[in-house]
Amino acid sequence: MKISYYALGCKVNEYEAAAVVNRFIEHGFELVDFHAKSDVYIINTCTVTATADAKSRKIIRQAVRRNPDAVIAVMGCYSQLNPDMAMSIPGVDIVIGTDNRHQLFEYVTAALEGKKPYYQVEAIKNTREYEELKIKKYKNRTRGFVKIEDGCNNFCSYCTIPYARGRVRSRQPEAVIAEINNLCNQGIKEIVLTGINTAAYGTDLIDFSFTDLLNDIFLKVDNLCRIRISSVEITEITDRLLETLYHNKTRFCNHFHIPLQAGTDKILNMMNRKYTTADYGRRLNQIRRLFPGVNITSDVMVGFPGENRGDFERARRFIESLAFGEMHVFPFSPRPGTKAMRLGGKIPAAEKKRRVTELLALNKEQAVKYRRTFLNKTLQVLVEKNVSGIASGHSSNYIAMEFANEKAAPNRIYPVRMTAAAYPVSQGVIDV
Repeated sequence: MKISYYALGCKVNEYEAAAVVNRFIEHGFELVDFHAKSDVYIINTCTVTATADAKSRKIIRQAVRRNPDAVIAVMGCYSQLNPDMAMSIPGVDIVIGTDNRHQLFEYVTAALEGKKPYYQVEAIKNTREYEELKIKKYKNRTRGFVKIEDGCNNFCSYCTIPYARGRVRSRQPEAVIAEINNLCNQGIKEIVLTGINTAAYGTDLIDFSFTDLLNDIFLKVDNLCRIRISSVEITEITDRLLETLYHNKTRFCNHFHIPLQAGTDKILNMMNRKYTTADYGRRLNQIRRLFPGVNITSDVMVGFPGENRGDFERARRFIESLAFGEMHVFPFSPRPGTKAMRLGGKIPAAEKKRRVTELLALNKEQAVKYRRTFLNKTLQVLVEKNVSGIASGHSSNYIAMEFANEKAAPNRIYPVRMTAAAYPVSQGVIDV
């Protein structure tokens, strides 16, 4: 029996889909590529933008066309908020949301035996327990993603994720440590801690924070090579967190992904982001003092309702002053049920596109400038693949690198001297 899966959106979705499929593999299913003919297709959907909604529906329909007789199981954020729409797609057999994923094996098994379609999407807002899903074994992976929490309490005015994922629910620290130990013992060189709001971990626990979890990881994980935090809000970066990372910087990847979202206090306030541009700038300065050469990457939204041309110009200047190593730029997408959906001052699509283009040009300029600081310097690069003698991967500070070496093997870390500071991929040679 063959199974395949597709995860849209964030790394949490990828983790969850892989964890669910792990159970099928343990029961003898063969994992095949999503584009191959399979007996079971699992699609983990996304709803962060209207485009993500449309792509979720498109991927589901592709699976149905690939094998009309297959069992099609849909889960995730889109199906949590739009279960009827997901179930209405011809060929879909199972629809669940962002909970009860651990039962999907039983649902699929019943469907394979000819049982009627299954549809169970429960309200997530009152869920207070973390649903334990874990990956026991990675196949052909060099970077191990470990989910440590679910949910978000921030309720930014443009975002549906708290409604799709519920409140913050933290995984038990013992389970996190056990999974990381397992992956490191398998030879995984880099662990990435991830979650819907990763550093909010511990908000729902008694006297145990994200920093406490990191301390436990550094103390209790054997064979830990290096660790990365997928994303952290500026409001969750405390002095104590930075102190912990500073004292373990030989194993902590010198990289912080810190969403900015908007570059003016006016728009940050309208977004219900709980910091100011001054707060953000001060913390970045502190991080750079503690971690020389650190790569700070970010997310920036343009075209939020009420963001006039003057606001955008001020935001652009502020973003330029922050000197990000890389930023993801995206236009505001109105989401049903959010406060931002009801705001006036809508920005025309053409203007949003123009602003995205302008910030992407700034991004390239800043990214190249950051990379040039490492010209002729040696970085520790984890090789992720080697195609025709060209090895590629990411440095500890998350610079995409490639170098020519037929013997460079995936899942090994090599000292690579940068010879060309290009973006998005820089070139180098092994430093021997």
